[in-house]
Amino acid sequence: MALNQQDHRVSTALVTGGASGLGREFCIQLAARGWEIVVADIDLVGAQETLDAIAAAGGTGYVETLDVTNIDHWLPLRSKLQNRWSRLDLLVNNAGVCSAGKIGGEPIAAIRRVCEVNLFGVIHGCHTFVPWLQTTAPGGAIVNIASVAAVLNAPAMAAYNVSKAGVLAYTETLYAELHGLGIGVTVVLPGFFSSQLLTKGTFSDELYRRIATDYVQHSTITPERVVRETLLAVERGKLHAAMGRRVRLAWLIKRIAPSWFHRLVAWIFARNEAKHSAPVEGMLPIGDIDS
Repeated sequence: MALNQQDHRVSTALVTGGASGLGREFCIQLAARGWEIVVADIDLVGAQETLDAIAAAGGTGYVETLDVTNIDHWLPLRSKLQNRWSRLDLLVNNAGVCSAGKIGGEPIAAIRRVCEVNLFGVIHGCHTFVPWLQTTAPGGAIVNIASVAAVLNAPAMAAYNVSKAGVLAYTETLYAELHGLGIGVTVVLPGFFSSQLLTKGTFSDELYRRIATDYVQHSTITPERVVRETLLAVERGKLHAAMGRRVRLAWLIKRIAPSWFHRLVAWIFARNEAKHSAPVEGMLPIGDIDS
Protein backbone atom coordinates (compact mmCIF):
# COMPACT_ATOMS: atom_id res chain seq x y z
CA MET A 1 0.00 0.00 0.00
CA ALA A 2 1.30 3.46 -0.89
CA LEU A 3 1.05 5.78 2.08
CA ASN A 4 1.47 8.80 -0.14
CA GLN A 5 -1.65 9.05 -2.28
CA GLN A 6 -1.27 9.63 -6.00
CA ASP A 7 -4.53 11.60 -6.27
CA HIS A 8 -5.22 14.99 -4.73
CA ARG A 9 -7.26 13.70 -1.79
CA VAL A 10 -5.74 14.18 1.65
CA SER A 11 -4.89 10.83 3.24
CA THR A 12 -6.71 10.02 6.47
CA ALA A 13 -5.81 8.09 9.60
CA LEU A 14 -7.32 7.15 12.94
CA VAL A 15 -4.77 6.60 15.73
CA THR A 16 -5.91 5.21 19.07
CA GLY A 17 -3.89 6.01 22.16
CA GLY A 18 -2.73 9.06 20.28
CA ALA A 19 -2.33 11.30 23.32
CA SER A 20 1.24 10.21 24.05
CA GLY A 21 4.11 7.89 23.30
CA LEU A 22 3.98 5.71 20.23
CA GLY A 23 0.53 6.97 19.25
CA ARG A 24 1.73 10.57 19.24
CA GLU A 25 4.74 9.60 17.14
CA PHE A 26 2.48 7.94 14.56
CA CYS A 27 0.49 11.17 14.40
CA ILE A 28 3.59 13.33 13.97
CA GLN A 29 5.14 11.21 11.22
CA LEU A 30 1.86 10.98 9.32
CA ALA A 31 1.35 14.73 9.74
CA ALA A 32 4.76 15.31 8.18
CA ARG A 33 3.36 13.57 5.09
CA GLY A 34 0.41 15.94 5.05
CA TRP A 35 -2.21 13.56 6.44
CA GLU A 36 -5.39 14.39 8.30
CA ILE A 37 -5.45 12.46 11.56
CA VAL A 38 -8.00 11.74 14.26
CA VAL A 39 -6.30 11.53 17.65
CA ALA A 40 -8.47 9.14 19.67
CA ASP A 41 -7.88 8.81 23.39
CA ILE A 42 -9.44 9.18 26.83
CA ASP A 43 -6.67 11.63 27.75
CA LEU A 44 -8.01 14.81 26.15
CA VAL A 45 -5.23 17.03 27.48
CA GLY A 46 -2.56 14.82 25.95
CA ALA A 47 -4.59 14.44 22.77
CA GLN A 48 -4.73 18.22 22.37
CA GLU A 49 -0.95 18.37 22.80
CA THR A 50 -0.66 15.79 20.03
CA LEU A 51 -2.97 17.87 17.87
CA ASP A 52 -0.65 20.84 18.35
CA ALA A 53 2.28 18.64 17.30
CA ILE A 54 0.33 17.54 14.21
CA ALA A 55 -0.17 21.15 13.17
CA ALA A 56 3.51 21.92 13.77
CA ALA A 57 4.49 18.96 11.58
CA GLY A 58 2.33 20.15 8.70
CA GLY A 59 -0.75 17.96 9.08
CA THR A 60 -4.32 18.51 10.13
CA GLY A 61 -6.59 16.69 12.52
CA TYR A 62 -8.92 16.72 15.44
CA VAL A 63 -9.50 14.96 18.73
CA GLU A 64 -12.10 12.33 19.54
CA THR A 65 -12.77 10.88 22.97
CA LEU A 66 -12.49 7.11 22.76
CA ASP A 67 -12.45 4.35 25.36
CA VAL A 68 -11.20 1.46 23.25
CA THR A 69 -12.66 -1.08 25.69
CA ASN A 70 -16.22 0.13 25.05
CA ILE A 71 -17.71 -0.97 21.72
CA ASP A 72 -20.45 1.63 22.18
CA HIS A 73 -17.78 4.33 21.76
CA TRP A 74 -16.55 2.88 18.48
CA LEU A 75 -19.75 2.82 16.44
CA PRO A 76 -20.56 6.55 16.78
CA LEU A 77 -16.94 7.32 15.91
CA ARG A 78 -17.22 5.37 12.67
CA SER A 79 -20.39 7.28 11.77
CA LYS A 80 -18.64 10.59 12.39
CA LEU A 81 -15.69 9.68 10.22
CA GLN A 82 -17.88 8.35 7.42
CA ASN A 83 -19.69 11.67 7.38
CA ARG A 84 -16.40 13.56 7.28
CA TRP A 85 -14.23 11.42 5.01
CA SER A 86 -14.83 9.51 1.79
CA ARG A 87 -12.57 6.74 3.06
CA LEU A 88 -10.21 5.76 5.87
CA ASP A 89 -6.68 5.12 4.66
CA LEU A 90 -5.07 3.91 7.88
CA LEU A 91 -6.31 2.58 11.21
CA VAL A 92 -3.63 2.34 13.91
CA ASN A 93 -4.79 0.30 16.91
CA ASN A 94 -2.13 1.50 19.30
CA ALA A 95 -3.80 2.06 22.70
CA GLY A 96 -2.22 -0.12 25.35
CA VAL A 97 -1.44 -0.61 29.04
CA CYS A 98 0.95 -2.90 30.89
CA SER A 99 1.07 -4.86 34.10
CA ALA A 100 3.38 -7.34 35.74
CA GLY A 101 2.90 -10.01 38.35
CA LYS A 102 3.17 -13.76 38.63
CA ILE A 103 0.22 -16.02 37.99
CA GLY A 104 -1.87 -16.29 41.13
CA GLY A 105 -0.34 -13.13 42.57
CA GLU A 106 -1.43 -10.42 40.15
CA PRO A 107 -4.87 -8.92 40.88
CA ILE A 108 -7.48 -10.28 38.50
CA ALA A 109 -8.74 -6.74 37.90
CA ALA A 110 -5.33 -5.74 36.54
CA ILE A 111 -5.25 -8.80 34.29
CA ARG A 112 -8.70 -8.05 32.96
CA ARG A 113 -7.84 -4.40 32.31
CA VAL A 114 -4.75 -5.30 30.28
CA CYS A 115 -6.70 -7.76 28.13
CA GLU A 116 -9.59 -5.34 27.66
CA VAL A 117 -7.35 -2.49 26.47
CA ASN A 118 -4.62 -4.33 24.59
CA LEU A 119 -6.64 -7.11 22.98
CA PHE A 120 -10.25 -6.02 22.93
CA GLY A 121 -9.21 -2.51 21.96
CA VAL A 122 -7.77 -4.02 18.78
CA ILE A 123 -10.75 -6.34 18.28
CA HIS A 124 -13.22 -3.48 18.68
CA GLY A 125 -11.31 -1.28 16.26
CA CYS A 126 -11.10 -3.93 13.55
CA HIS A 127 -14.65 -5.15 14.09
CA THR A 128 -15.92 -1.59 13.65
CA PHE A 129 -13.82 -0.36 10.76
CA VAL A 130 -13.15 -3.43 8.61
CA PRO A 131 -16.66 -3.28 7.05
CA TRP A 132 -16.02 0.31 5.93
CA LEU A 133 -12.57 -0.56 4.57
CA GLN A 134 -14.13 -3.42 2.64
CA THR A 135 -16.57 -1.09 0.91
CA THR A 136 -13.75 1.20 -0.27
CA ALA A 137 -11.23 -1.54 -1.16
CA PRO A 138 -8.71 -1.89 -2.66
CA GLY A 139 -6.58 0.34 -0.52
CA GLY A 140 -6.53 1.17 3.13
CA ALA A 141 -4.50 -0.49 5.84
CA ILE A 142 -4.70 -1.59 9.45
CA VAL A 143 -1.79 -1.53 11.90
CA ASN A 144 -2.13 -3.44 15.18
CA ILE A 145 0.51 -2.91 17.86
CA ALA A 146 1.61 -6.13 19.55
CA SER A 147 4.99 -6.67 21.24
CA VAL A 148 7.95 -9.01 21.38
CA ALA A 149 6.22 -10.18 24.58
CA ALA A 150 3.95 -12.19 22.30
CA VAL A 151 7.03 -14.25 21.38
CA LEU A 152 9.06 -14.27 24.60
CA ASN A 153 6.24 -15.01 27.08
CA ALA A 154 8.54 -14.03 29.94
CA PRO A 155 7.64 -14.83 33.57
CA ALA A 156 5.64 -12.26 35.59
CA MET A 157 4.08 -10.87 32.42
CA ALA A 158 1.27 -13.34 31.77
CA ALA A 159 -1.51 -10.79 31.22
CA TYR A 160 0.58 -8.63 28.90
CA ASN A 161 1.93 -11.69 27.07
CA VAL A 162 -1.55 -13.09 26.51
CA SER A 163 -2.96 -9.78 25.31
CA LYS A 164 -0.17 -9.24 22.80
CA ALA A 165 -0.13 -12.87 21.64
CA GLY A 166 -3.85 -12.45 21.05
CA VAL A 167 -3.19 -9.35 18.94
CA LEU A 168 -0.66 -11.32 16.90
CA ALA A 169 -3.06 -14.21 16.27
CA TYR A 170 -5.98 -11.89 15.56
CA THR A 171 -3.98 -9.85 13.07
CA GLU A 172 -2.69 -12.91 11.24
CA THR A 173 -6.30 -14.10 10.90
CA LEU A 174 -7.36 -10.68 9.62
CA TYR A 175 -4.52 -10.65 7.10
CA ALA A 176 -5.75 -13.89 5.55
CA GLU A 177 -9.33 -12.61 5.43
CA LEU A 178 -8.51 -9.28 3.79
CA HIS A 179 -5.53 -10.15 1.62
CA GLY A 180 -7.58 -10.77 -1.50
CA LEU A 181 -9.28 -7.40 -1.16
CA GLY A 182 -6.09 -5.37 -1.31
CA ILE A 183 -6.35 -4.08 2.27
CA GLY A 184 -3.03 -3.95 4.09
CA VAL A 185 -2.71 -5.61 7.51
CA THR A 186 0.42 -5.29 9.65
CA VAL A 187 1.19 -6.38 13.21
CA VAL A 188 4.05 -4.63 14.99
CA LEU A 189 6.39 -6.52 17.34
CA PRO A 190 8.72 -4.04 19.07
CA GLY A 191 10.91 -4.72 22.06
CA PHE A 192 11.20 -2.42 25.06
CA PHE A 193 11.42 1.30 24.34
CA SER A 194 10.84 4.49 26.28
CA SER A 195 7.16 5.34 26.75
CA GLN A 196 4.60 6.04 29.47
CA LEU A 197 3.61 2.38 29.75
CA LEU A 198 5.71 1.77 32.85
CA THR A 199 4.63 5.00 34.52
CA LYS A 200 0.98 4.14 34.08
CA GLY A 201 1.35 0.37 34.47
CA THR A 202 0.43 -1.77 37.46
CA PHE A 203 2.99 -4.00 39.15
CA SER A 204 2.22 -6.52 41.86
CA ASP A 205 5.78 -6.09 43.13
CA GLU A 206 8.08 -3.09 42.65
CA LEU A 207 10.80 -5.58 41.75
CA TYR A 208 9.13 -6.07 38.36
CA ARG A 209 8.92 -2.34 37.77
CA ARG A 210 12.65 -2.01 38.47
CA ILE A 211 13.48 -4.85 36.09
CA ALA A 212 11.27 -3.39 33.35
CA THR A 213 12.75 0.07 33.88
CA ASP A 214 16.22 -1.34 33.48
CA TYR A 215 15.22 -3.00 30.21
CA VAL A 216 13.92 0.32 28.90
CA GLN A 217 17.01 2.21 29.99
CA HIS A 218 19.24 -0.24 28.12
CA SER A 219 17.08 -0.31 25.01
CA THR A 220 18.38 1.08 21.74
CA ILE A 221 14.98 1.34 20.10
CA THR A 222 12.94 4.55 19.98
CA PRO A 223 9.30 5.39 19.18
CA GLU A 224 10.56 7.24 16.10
CA ARG A 225 12.21 4.08 14.83
CA VAL A 226 9.18 1.91 15.57
CA VAL A 227 6.87 4.21 13.60
CA ARG A 228 9.32 4.69 10.75
CA GLU A 229 9.82 0.94 10.28
CA THR A 230 6.11 0.25 10.71
CA LEU A 231 5.10 2.68 7.97
CA LEU A 232 7.76 1.15 5.72
CA ALA A 233 6.33 -2.31 6.43
CA VAL A 234 2.85 -1.06 5.53
CA GLU A 235 4.13 0.38 2.26
CA ARG A 236 5.75 -2.97 1.43
CA GLY A 237 2.62 -4.93 2.34
CA LYS A 238 4.32 -6.86 5.15
CA LEU A 239 2.27 -8.72 7.72
CA HIS A 240 4.92 -8.75 10.45
CA ALA A 241 6.98 -5.74 11.47
CA ALA A 242 9.46 -7.23 13.94
CA MET A 243 11.70 -4.49 15.30
CA GLY A 244 15.37 -5.39 15.37
CA ARG A 245 17.78 -8.19 14.64
CA ARG A 246 17.49 -9.76 18.09
CA VAL A 247 13.70 -9.88 17.95
CA ARG A 248 13.84 -11.69 14.62
CA LEU A 249 16.53 -14.04 15.94
CA ALA A 250 14.50 -14.85 19.07
CA TRP A 251 11.47 -15.60 16.92
CA LEU A 252 13.51 -17.93 14.72
CA ILE A 253 15.05 -19.79 17.68
CA LYS A 254 11.63 -20.24 19.27
CA ARG A 255 10.34 -21.88 16.10
CA ILE A 256 13.32 -24.22 15.89
CA ALA A 257 13.71 -25.16 19.57
CA PRO A 258 10.74 -23.90 21.59
CA SER A 259 11.41 -25.81 24.81
CA TRP A 260 15.05 -24.75 24.92
CA PHE A 261 14.04 -21.17 24.11
CA HIS A 262 11.62 -20.93 27.02
CA ARG A 263 14.11 -22.51 29.43
CA LEU A 264 16.55 -19.78 28.37
CA VAL A 265 13.92 -17.07 28.94
CA ALA A 266 13.16 -18.50 32.38
CA TRP A 267 16.85 -18.64 33.28
CA ILE A 268 17.48 -15.04 32.20
CA PHE A 269 14.48 -13.83 34.16
CA ALA A 270 15.53 -15.72 37.28
CA ARG A 271 19.01 -14.19 37.09
CA ASN A 272 17.63 -10.68 36.66
CA GLU A 273 15.13 -11.24 39.49
CA ALA A 274 17.92 -12.37 41.80
CA LYS A 275 20.12 -9.41 40.86
CA HIS A 276 17.44 -6.72 40.96
CA SER A 277 19.28 -4.79 43.67
CA ALA A 278 22.62 -4.93 41.86
CA PRO A 279 23.89 -2.12 39.61
CA VAL A 280 22.14 -2.16 36.23
CA GLU A 281 25.32 -3.27 34.45
CA GLY A 282 24.90 -6.60 36.23
CA MET A 283 21.59 -7.24 34.53
CA LEU A 284 21.41 -9.63 31.63
CA PRO A 285 20.37 -8.13 28.27
CA ILE A 286 16.95 -9.61 27.56
CA GLY A 287 15.61 -6.06 27.68
CA ASP A 288 17.87 -5.03 24.82
CA ILE A 289 16.36 -7.63 22.54
CA ASP A 290 15.24 -4.88 20.20
CA SER A 291 18.69 -3.78 19.10
